[in-house]
Amino acid sequence: MKKDYTHICIVLDGSGSMGCIEDDIKGSFNTFWKTQKEAEGKTVFDLFQFSDEVTHLVNSADLAEFNEDVMAKYCCSGCTALNDAVCIAIDTMGRKFAAMPEEERPENVLCVIITDGFENASQKFTAKDVKQRIEHQKNVYSWEFDFLAANQDAWETGKTMGLTGKQCANFEQSCDGVAMMAERMYCRANETRQRNK
Repeated sequence: MKKDYTHICIVLDGSGSMGCIEDDIKGSFNTFWKTQKEAEGKTVFDLFQFSDEVTHLVNSADLAEFNEDVMAKYCCSGCTALNDAVCIAIDTMGRKFAAMPEEERPENVLCVIITDGFENASQKFTAKDVKQRIEHQKNVYSWEFDFLAANQDAWETGKTMGLTGKQCANFEQSCDGVAMMAERMYCRANETRQRNK
């Protein structure tokens, strides 16, 4: 593993119901990327957006060299293919890391899943597939996960995904709620970085 290399993967709901907080999401995420860019060590990130389909908006961007407004591509419409998004993101990242030499793989991996609704549109994967993948990455490769959800009990939903209470949190679908969600992401990213110190 490459010491002081943290890889952050965000799986972000872009369904129509997220439209009421779209601008707040964009602002909070741009601030989040800035804080991560200033953190010690190497930070690389991937961003997956999902609605009816899953889009890989950012593919392994090194924050030290990344200056784009990534959230300019974020827009909300459609339904919530949550299962497909989580499984596609995990499979994509898993293949990417497997193809890297052992000494180049990230020391720390954090996968953050954000949604304001329940699964209702996946075509390829089930809740069982999600749980199997999350538990495998946690238990075999020590990935960290965080599930942030609105309009539901994040702990109950997270439990079906193989997550613990510590790895789940609710957020309010409002400007203040999104700000608190971003603060949670910041804290979890810092916890993940410090894990192997």
